[in-house]
Amino acid sequence: MPVTRIVIVGATVALALSLPFYGKTWNLLMHHVGAVVFMGNLIVSAAWMSLARRSRSVETLRLGARGVVLTDAIFTSPGALLLLLNGGILGTPFFQSGARWLFLSIALFLVSGILWLAVLVPVQKRLALLLERVPVGGAVPAECDALLKRWFRVGGIAALLPLATLVLMVVKPNF
Repeated sequence: MPVTRIVIVGATVALALSLPFYGKTWNLLMHHVGAVVFMGNLIVSAAWMSLARRSRSVETLRLGARGVVLTDAIFTSPGALLLLLNGGILGTPFFQSGARWLFLSIALFLVSGILWLAVLVPVQKRLALLLERVPVGGAVPAECDALLKRWFRVGGIAALLPLATLVLMVVKPNF
């Protein structure tokens, strides 16, 4: 199944699971499921690519790049949608009360999403395409190192921002 179709199916399921008539407890559960799926995939993707990068094997890097693109479609996108949709439903009372922690949380999450869409997804796709062109047993192209360096640098920031968001959501500091 093409990645685009997977994203559409995941988005449809996330939307269906986030309808407000299920009740607050359901929306809280879906928000937590979204957080686990979203954050879990960020961490696992970094681990996969770290191991693939260390191997210096074209086949392993190719598998890692394909895996990250696929798991972003299966886990990261629907997880982010579950967070946004259910968080929007759950956050309305806090939003109306002017809770600063909520505004900061939303801003951090949106910046992470912008980094992911504007930098990480294009880098992942370029990396996957570049590695697809390398014949079996070939050497890792020099461009891969630059792409991986950028992916890890920006990806680290894009992963830390939702982690900070998670802390703010749990602690709900009064500032």
